[in-house]
Amino acid sequence: MDFFETIIKNKRYNSFQSGESLTQDQLKQLLACAQLAPSLSKIQNFAYIIITDPNLKSIIAEKIEKTDTDVTNAAVIFAIVVVQDENDDKNIVDAIIASNQLMLAATAINLGTDLIVDFDDSIDEILGLNNELSIIGLVPIGTTMDKGYQGLKRSISDLAFHNTINSKFEFV
Repeated sequence: MDFFETIIKNKRYNSFQSGESLTQDQLKQLLACAQLAPSLSKIQNFAYIIITDPNLKSIIAEKIEKTDTDVTNAAVIFAIVVVQDENDDKNIVDAIIASNQLMLAATAINLGTDLIVDFDDSIDEILGLNNELSIIGLVPIGTTMDKGYQGLKRSISDLAFHNTINSKFEFV
């Protein structure tokens, strides 16, 4: 699948096929794509906890707030962990950029993903994090059971401005 096909196919998925797992090669490939992401801080002050244990996925599913995504059947959940220090903003931006590349890589190998950011803070403790580390998101990955959704997309003309916010960009 070429890059533009991957971008078009990239959606959020709510349900995953049960009993599936990813190979070590697939996990390495996904993590390598995340690792290659550009970094504001130049030190990639984030990490992933790769969750495959079915019991742990069930516990995490109970801690997710206001979502219709069932992570219990995902082949894997990547918990996005950032270091909390004076570079918090850069660490979070770096982690989001890398996680987007992780999600696009999953899409390129025909797996579905979601990005979950609304969950109970007790997940940090469940996954053994200390006060210097925090989970900012969860990315379940696996073979999907639904068609996915992209949500509302604004038009390009509503997103693009020319030189100032007061001048719409016009394509000629």
